Amino acid sequence: MAPSKYHKFPPGERCDECGARQWYAQDALRYCRNGHRLEGFAPHEADEDDFGTQGKVSRRRREARVKVRLKLSGAEARALYLETAQLLLARLVRGVVGLGVPAEVEGVVRALWGLRVRGEKEEGEGEGEGFSSMSEGEEEREGRGWRVPRMMDLLALCYLGCLVCRLPVTTGDFQRWAQRGDVDFLAAFNDIPRNVRDRLPAEYHRVLQVRDHLEPGKLRAVVQGLVVAYRVNFEMLFPPLNHVPVLIRYITELTLPVETYLAAKCIAEALGTDYSYPAEEKQRVRAMDNPEVLLVTLVVVSAKLLYSLDGVERPPRNHTDPRIVQIDWAKWQEAMNRKEEEEKGPREQRHLVRGEEYKVTPNDVLTMDETKMDDFMDWFEKMWIGDGDPKTAERIREPFLGEKRLTPAEPRVDNAAASTGEQIRRRYEEVLNTSVRYVEPKDKYPDRRSMDNDSDDEDEDDEEERTEKHPRDLCPVWRTEEDLPPAAKMLYGRAADLAGLPLSLVVRCATQVERRLEVWGSSRRVREEKRKKRDKGKGKEVAMDIGDDDGYD
Repeated sequence: MAPSKYHKFPPGERCDECGARQWYAQDALRYCRNGHRLEGFAPHEADEDDFGTQGKVSRRRREARVKVRLKLSGAEARALYLETAQLLLARLVRGVVGLGVPAEVEGVVRALWGLRVRGEKEEGEGEGEGFSSMSEGEEEREGRGWRVPRMMDLLALCYLGCLVCRLPVTTGDFQRWAQRGDVDFLAAFNDIPRNVRDRLPAEYHRVLQVRDHLEPGKLRAVVQGLVVAYRVNFEMLFPPLNHVPVLIRYITELTLPVETYLAAKCIAEALGTDYSYPAEEKQRVRAMDNPEVLLVTLVVVSAKLLYSLDGVERPPRNHTDPRIVQIDWAKWQEAMNRKEEEEKGPREQRHLVRGEEYKVTPNDVLTMDETKMDDFMDWFEKMWIGDGDPKTAERIREPFLGEKRLTPAEPRVDNAAASTGEQIRRRYEEVLNTSVRYVEPKDKYPDRRSMDNDSDDEDEDDEEERTEKHPRDLCPVWRTEEDLPPAAKMLYGRAADLAGLPLSLVVRCATQVERRLEVWGSSRRVREEKRKKRDKGKGKEVAMDIGDDDGYD
């Protein structure tokens, strides 16, 4: 009997004997169209339209995939950011300790950081950097003056640790260390682990990134803000600045006579300063309220009052007048410029000045030699390339791939480091031999110690002459940088660089100090006049009583 229905072979199959492509079923067996039996072919009762299918297939339901967000947000992002910030802070502290700062500063900074982000902490091991880790739900302590801790805040915390330990370290020192790369600061963002950076939101990236240089005075302002914040939130007061060694260092680095120290000390006593940071909330804080700004200003104001920076001759009254020692400022400028060149040395002159790479312009690049170009490219790679961020354009990263320095790397000496004792001695010898001179007094009495003080009238006349203002005693007021004569501009500028401050701020603070001195001098003269009148009245009264008693007896 002829088959009633033919089926097609699955794709790619046919009868092995005749090559037929159709088959039919009979008695539970299968045959090709030409009647050849198909061995090993399983019976199939499906319709032709369903040929080639495997029927109904049941599959195990897969678990729903949970999509993990790459960027964190909310409390999780904040917790990760705080852990990242404390990792960078730990590296900063250890870098500072490596520069010679005592190791106990690390414990102080850790305590300050704990207060800064105080909250519930996770139990267990910390970061491995000596700082405890924060919990995911930690929230910043509410209070006026707090904000998300930035890189500048971390550097300021390191300074406050030194301030608590009464170390003679200034914000200018920290600014130089950060600018020259002595501590990991400017390029610290590139050292954050890649997986951490990828999970931090963009706003935290902006907080951790800094520019290619620190603006003068920025760190001082951040430190002042933290001092007020700790006072408001925790009733915490920081000790005064250890001003004596810092004042001596300023004077020696500027190569000024030792009389400058005595004058600065007298001015500070007249102003009643205690070298403490203002911790109370005020509407406005003057420049001279900051102890470091005040300290460097005392040096320049003392030099201005003693040594005639404007070129006007102000001879001393007598041999006890500190103005008996005068400075030839033109020769002083030559000696300071020569000192700076000599301290660099031939090797350092071949390199770019550390910390000033950001000043390089396109025109400078065209005229650079290979050594300075290598220095600049090393700095550029560290600052902007990092570990090869894919968002960085390939054409920027390509020159650095597999490239080596054209010139062999040499140890670069820190030419702006604090001078050694031998350098200071040689510098003072040169300045004393060329720039300092002694001036003879031109007043009526060459030496007050040789005067005959038998007459009260002569004493009073001499006292009036001593306290009377002469035109030669008056100093000009310089309110802007443009007002400064050449010698004053160099002195003020060197002092500002040494303290890490803008020149305009030093000029403004000097004006404030001079105004305070003028007010103090006026009030002192008024008090002296009242005292004289009171003493004269008391003397007459006593004399009259004695006469009456003698007559009565």
